[in-house]
Amino acid sequence: MSHCPYCGWPDDQPVRDLSQHPTGEGILVWTRCACGSLQARLLTAGILRIVTRGKPAARHTGDEVRC
Repeated sequence: MSHCPYCGWPDDQPVRDLSQHPTGEGILVWTRCACGSLQARLLTAGILRIVTRGKPAARHTGDEVRC
């Protein structure tokens, strides 16, 4: 499996499962990585793939947030 592009954490070891939602394609699972990145994973016929991934919050990266 792949690794988080922000912190290198293994994608097959999410730190926290947030929620699961049945869809027409399978089960959509929202997870959070060690760095805070949010991921949407789709479980279909026993195959898990990451369909989208957000950036970690600024507090995890040290980046300044400007409004």
